[in-house]
Amino acid sequence: MNRLRNAFSIAIPSVALLVLGGCTDTRGRLDEARTKIAATLPAPYFEDLVTESVAVDGQRLVLTVRSPAGDAAKTREAPGFDALKESEQIALHDLCGLPEIAPLLDTDAVLARRFVDRDDALFFDVELPARDCANPPAEPSAQP
Repeated sequence: MNRLRNAFSIAIPSVALLVLGGCTDTRGRLDEARTKIAATLPAPYFEDLVTESVAVDGQRLVLTVRSPAGDAAKTREAPGFDALKESEQIALHDLCGLPEIAPLLDTDAVLARRFVDRDDALFFDVELPARDCANPPAEPSAQP
């Protein structure tokens, strides 16, 4: 009986170590990606937009893109806003090719871009689970 107890007392911690050792360190990888990307910012994004900062929010790596001349409220009401948001959702896949993102591809991390105006008002957020980087983006819907 004692031998059986001794075997279990050794086996259970060993199995736990194997299971935990197989888990990915998502938070550590997110922090590392944030540090590497932050070193390159601010950086031009598109036209007058600037990728201004990067942060970790839970499992999300959030890149903040600022429009220094834009007005979020007016833009959200403008025709074509939904198409703009959809195109940015597709463009989010561009992050998948960054070397800083590669360590996140097998984790539960979520890549996000947050678009804000000069006063920090939110245009919109787009998100992509890092695991979905392997799936090509869908084509934007045709606008009439």
